[in-house]
Amino acid sequence: MRSELERLARWLKRARPSRGALIRALLSNLIASITNVGLLVGAVGLLVESSHRPGLKAVGGALIVIELLAFLRSPIRFNERLSSHHLGFQAVSQWRRWLVRTVGTWNYSRWRSYATGDLLERSLHDTDELQDLWLRFFIPLSGALSTAVIADVIIGFLPPHGHWWGFAGALLGWQLLGLFCLLANVGPLILADRVLRTARSSYRATLLELGAVTPELSLLGFEHYANSLSTRSRQSLAMAESVARRRRRVTSLIPLLGTSGMLLTLYALHPRSSSLWIVVVALLCFSSYDGLTGVRHAVDVAVAISGAGERLESLDKDLYEGETDFPSTYEIELRNVSLQESGKTLLRDVSLQIPSGRKVAITGQSGVGKSTLLRAVASLENISDGVITIGNVPLFEIDEEQVREHLTYMPSNPGLLRGYAVDVIGLGRTPQRSALEDLAGVSIDATPSTKWEDLSRGEKQRVAVVRSMVTAPNIIVLDEPTSGLGDAETHQVLELLSSTSATVIVATHDPLVMQWCDDVYELSNNQLRSI
Repeated sequence: MRSELERLARWLKRARPSRGALIRALLSNLIASITNVGLLVGAVGLLVESSHRPGLKAVGGALIVIELLAFLRSPIRFNERLSSHHLGFQAVSQWRRWLVRTVGTWNYSRWRSYATGDLLERSLHDTDELQDLWLRFFIPLSGALSTAVIADVIIGFLPPHGHWWGFAGALLGWQLLGLFCLLANVGPLILADRVLRTARSSYRATLLELGAVTPELSLLGFEHYANSLSTRSRQSLAMAESVARRRRRVTSLIPLLGTSGMLLTLYALHPRSSSLWIVVVALLCFSSYDGLTGVRHAVDVAVAISGAGERLESLDKDLYEGETDFPSTYEIELRNVSLQESGKTLLRDVSLQIPSGRKVAITGQSGVGKSTLLRAVASLENISDGVITIGNVPLFEIDEEQVREHLTYMPSNPGLLRGYAVDVIGLGRTPQRSALEDLAGVSIDATPSTKWEDLSRGEKQRVAVVRSMVTAPNIIVLDEPTSGLGDAETHQVLELLSSTSATVIVATHDPLVMQWCDDVYELSNNQLRSI
């Protein structure tokens, strides 16, 4: 249970709401809760008092207060909902920033491991679901506990003064016992919910598999095998559902048992007093049932959103933790570097030095690992062994933001966002070069209204090259930048790249590009050799 509560606490902390929004939400919920209790206690108490003192003058003051509470109840509740939702929206914004910062540090291999589903869509849905952490967990839980404490204090001060403090203490004991029992059930509830989610996923997967193979199994006379798989899957799901239902029933009984204990204690311990105060205290005991029910609902919410929290926290691993400033010199060195991909060795114990400002081509047959090597140099791929340094500083020690500021990478199939080409070029970065002039240099007559999706493949390649240069980086890594271009367009791209003093590393099969480069290396048999 402790680990589950710690996870919820981490997500609350990650939200970092403004103090003003948090205070407004807490106060609004507390006032709304007190208003509801006051309306219940006041209305019934007024009936009891009026039965002994029927004159309107005797109950006029109390009647006015009750009417005011009834009148203000709706706007108070509206303000409480508005404040809580505002707090929830602030939290979602912070969680989404966390999500972008987290997945933004992933390398290529890790992104590819999530290619079976839409990671972004699922994660955004999970952050939306976590809103309930504020709206239906923390805020209602705080309001319920605060209202219970206030009710205990009020009971203690009831006339005759001091005679009710013993019962107020006993009432507090019952409330704490109920709270402890509810919280102690969080861990088992989350475990049961996790088992249920796993059973449901397994059941759906089994149905999917059987739907594809059952006709063939039937033709082969193996229907019994399909039936046994289906039966086992249904039984596992039914058992998981049964355990989860039993756990929820136990949680539902706790508020009822706690309130019954309070009323029995009132019957046994209450001091001699007027019938009015006996009724008031009994109603405050009933309000404790509402408070414990609120805690139970909060526990149910914690269980319901635990899956979203677990899924999101599974993304928060192996973060890029470099803190060193980008070096003032830009020579790149590979020291005994080995690379593997899907269990296949692409590079074994390779060393290479690339001085600052050098233009280097990497060539070789398709599939030998040129793209993987370039991604490793661009800090987008983990190496199996060895180290890659820039200015004698290991790449993984350099601050991520500074790496992206000084080093740019263009993949072989640039997938940029939809929109205007000029906006796409400068999106997310501070331009240091004129994008329109660079586009004109590669024969793209772009205007501010030229759309990226209207460009041909060759034009998109050239726009991507311009984008890789727009921040005037010190290191440019390009994967097949001239594929699909004619000789004239290739010369223009190379001329544009010549206008910078940056180190350029390019994977290519293009003879024109290799002729333009200072050094050419062939990747073959897991080694790099100069040609």
